[in-house]
Amino acid sequence: MLNTHELKARIDCRDLVEHDLGKPKTRGSSYNTYKCPLHHETKGYSLVVYADHWRCFGKCQRGGDAIAWVQEYHQLSFHEACERLVSGDLPKLTQPQIQQPVPDSEPPDAAWQAAAREVARSAMDTLWGKEGKRAWDYLETKRGLTEKTIVDAGLGYIPGGHREWKTIAGLNVPCGIVIPWFGEGVIWGIKVRRATGEPRYQQVPGGKVSYSLYLGDDIQPGLPILLTEGEFDALIARQVGEGLISAAAIGSAANRRIHPRWYPKFLTAPSILIRMDADQAGQGAAAQIARLSRAAHCVQVPQGKDVNEFYLLAGHEAVRGWVEGT
Repeated sequence: MLNTHELKARIDCRDLVEHDLGKPKTRGSSYNTYKCPLHHETKGYSLVVYADHWRCFGKCQRGGDAIAWVQEYHQLSFHEACERLVSGDLPKLTQPQIQQPVPDSEPPDAAWQAAAREVARSAMDTLWGKEGKRAWDYLETKRGLTEKTIVDAGLGYIPGGHREWKTIAGLNVPCGIVIPWFGEGVIWGIKVRRATGEPRYQQVPGGKVSYSLYLGDDIQPGLPILLTEGEFDALIARQVGEGLISAAAIGSAANRRIHPRWYPKFLTAPSILIRMDADQAGQGAAAQIARLSRAAHCVQVPQGKDVNEFYLLAGHEAVRGWVEGT
C-alpha cells in the first residue's frame, strides 16, 4: 500500500519544481521563486517553492505539496502523480520558460551599509540632543509617535535648510527626519522627510528601498498584516495595533511591486489589509498589491487620507477600535 506521507517526506519540493522549471529566478535561504506556469505568468515571479510545499501568490493562487505539483503541472490524477513520484519518471520541460528581468533584490554593498549605519547613528544622536528638539516635537505632536516607537524605528535628524544636503561618512544626505530601512539584518536604504519643498521625501543615494518592505522583519506570524504607503502610517499602525496586527509599508505608491523575497512574510497571515493614500497613485498601488493573495483586500479609514492623519484626528482608541473592527 502506498504511504503518501512517507512519499512526500522524502521529496523536496524545491528539487521537484526545479526539475520541471529549471533554475529559479531567486534562491532564498528556504525558498525558490519562479514565474508561475499554471497561469502562464509573464510579469513577476509569483510562484514560491519551499521544501514541503509551494504556492502561487499571483493570479491563480494555487498551491500544495509535491503530489499536488505533479498533478497540476503534468495534468495527472492523484494516483498517476503518486506513481510518477515513486517511479521517478518526471520529464523535463519541452518548452523554454519566458524570462523577464525583475527588480534587484540584493541589499547595497557592505561599504555603503557601513556608511549608512554611521549616518543613521549620527542622526539618532542629533535627534536626542538640543539640535533635535524641533524634530522630536514634530514626531510627537505632528505625527503622534511615542518615544518607544521613535527609538525602536531608529529615527533621527539631520539639521539644515529644506534644500540643504550634507556629507556624512562619505554619503550625500538631505537634511530632515531620517528614516532608516532595516531588513534581514542589513540596512537597505535611508529615506529623509524634509520640512518643506518637493519632493517631500528624498533617498540617500546608493540605497535600495524600491520593491522592499519597511518593517518587514517585524511581521508576526499568524497576525493580520496592514500594508500602508507611508512609513509613518506603518509606525502608527504598529504602535496602536500591538498584539492585533503587524504593519509594514512600501514607502511610495510607485513602489507597488513587492519583490518575491518578501512573500514568505505573508504566508501565515489570515488577512492582508491594504491602506494606501486616497489619491490616484495610491489607489493604483493598492489594486496591484491586492493581487498578491486572496487574503488581501483594500480598507478605508473613517477619517483623513491615511492612517497617520486618522490617528491625529481621532486618537489612539478610535484607531485601535478601527483595527479591531477591520
